[in-house]
Amino acid sequence: MNEKEMLDLLGVDADKGLKCIMSAYSGLAYSIAAGILADSEDRHEAVNDTFYKIWKAREDIDLSRASLKGYIAMVARSCSLNKLKTLKQYEPLPENEADLGIDVDFSSEDSARANEEIIRECVSSMPQPDREVFISRYYYEKPIAQIAQELGLKERRVEYILQKGKRRLRKALLKGGILL
Repeated sequence: MNEKEMLDLLGVDADKGLKCIMSAYSGLAYSIAAGILADSEDRHEAVNDTFYKIWKAREDIDLSRASLKGYIAMVARSCSLNKLKTLKQYEPLPENEADLGIDVDFSSEDSARANEEIIRECVSSMPQPDREVFISRYYYEKPIAQIAQELGLKERRVEYILQKGKRRLRKALLKGGILL
């Protein structure tokens, strides 16, 4: 069953449609939650929250804007981060750390797509462990101390890798990105 058929089924018969979508994408939602949450019960809660939100938004999901898989991944990440916040283990990114020093345009679909592709290519081309450090910090929003512990690095090394990655990303966006 393709994504449109699953979404149509969700609109006609919410229980069957949700079971079908969960069967197809619960592994994806769980793996995203596992990257953010340490406890198995918390992961399951985040996954349940994810599919509850999918069910609740079933009338508003627009497959012309994004795939159902992409939408579920985005909601799973959001639910997992929200769960982490409620557990008070969440360390939000400080304003100055998230700032590249340039204003990247994500307002139009074309500019957002172009900039996202540049970011994806830049991060994908980073050597290990730089790529894993960068993704852990800026996608999963893990604390620096946790990243250092998980990867067996010193916190100063993680900070250096993040600074180096931000400079590299800034350079790539200045060279080919769409800026404000």
